[in-house]
Amino acid sequence: MSNAIPNLSTSVQNALKGINSDSFLGNFKPVLPDYEPIKYELPTFRPGWHQLVVIGNGFDLECGLASGFSSFFKARAAAFEKPVNGQDPDNLVFTETIWDKVLSSMKDSNWCDIEGAIADWIAPKNREGKRPKSKFEKTLHKLTNPTGTYDTDKAEDSVALFLEMRYQHHEPWNSENLLQITREDLAKLESDFDRYLSDEVETSKGYKEKAGELMSEIILDQRPSNDKYDVEESILSFNYTRAINQFRSDEHDTEYVNIHGRLGGEIVFGIDGTDRMDNPMALPFTKTYRLMALDLPDVGKLVHVPTSGVPMAGGTKMIKFYGHSLGEADYSYFQAIFDSVKLYEGDTRLVFYFRPHKLSSGCMQDENCARKEMMEKVIRLLTAYGLTLDNKDHGKNLIHKLLIEGRLSVSLLENNVRRR
Repeated sequence: MSNAIPNLSTSVQNALKGINSDSFLGNFKPVLPDYEPIKYELPTFRPGWHQLVVIGNGFDLECGLASGFSSFFKARAAAFEKPVNGQDPDNLVFTETIWDKVLSSMKDSNWCDIEGAIADWIAPKNREGKRPKSKFEKTLHKLTNPTGTYDTDKAEDSVALFLEMRYQHHEPWNSENLLQITREDLAKLESDFDRYLSDEVETSKGYKEKAGELMSEIILDQRPSNDKYDVEESILSFNYTRAINQFRSDEHDTEYVNIHGRLGGEIVFGIDGTDRMDNPMALPFTKTYRLMALDLPDVGKLVHVPTSGVPMAGGTKMIKFYGHSLGEADYSYFQAIFDSVKLYEGDTRLVFYFRPHKLSSGCMQDENCARKEMMEKVIRLLTAYGLTLDNKDHGKNLIHKLLIEGRLSVSLLENNVRRR
């Protein structure tokens, strides 16, 4: 084998004759660095996956907490029946208000519906969407035109008599001072409810543990693996309690918002502002108006808006509902959420959980009846939302579209923490 190396001059090649290049290079030791080489690993990119959990009063009831307004009102009525025996009024458990009279006069099944009572008192609507004369106006008429006779089965008469006895020799009544007293009494009712529910939380055996278990159960159902997805959660609670003090996934804190306020702070009883924001008397009682005064955390973080052109930004993939009545008073919240995730053209899934509950008769509700009840609520909610869409054809076929795309389900949540 020739040791000639091309491109070298003849004199250099002659000098290298007799040298075995293979042997020479074999004895050559390379210079090693005096530091450890840096090893680079390409990061593993995981698509984002976010879920929003929405809970209502049924969640707390499920965990054994007597959190319903009906329980509060019964305890309140019982307290009023006890003799005062010379007690200082400031030491009484509750303070009687206009709203006690309004609620007591509601003979139908909505007697414990404080939001319905507020709407009926200040800004009622009939089936045609028109505004009939409110009980507030009827009460004011009774106060400004006293007859000396009262039919206490009527809310306006009951309230008028209560106010005449409470404010003897009052200045002439008008809409301004009656409205002020109405608002002040609502604040008293909210304060009493705060105190009542705080006591229930402290004395209810096992509530906090059950609430934590139930929340974990809802969150983990249909939740993907952290190995494959960058998973995040948000919780929107319509309750005044905090089901868990802190919850975080492996990598993220969970955004938790009590949209109507929290115990120990300021809580809100109010009505839906839809079609009422132009009513100056109703405006101060709307949830929209009341929430503006609360120092709420950034509710914008509850929903992850899908970003076009960014493949790893997944947006909110699933919205789960549990324990919420899906009543009209909260439709405006759901409309805002559905708009944010672009529900019609997006890929967000809606999951409405249900569990059979005890009926007023004491019997346990049949599972099929519970499912049917939830389905009817879901249909009303999504039908109402469909009416808000600019494209009316989209609104009409929204439910059908969600179903055929596998993005709408009414599911039984397996029973692990049922109150005994």
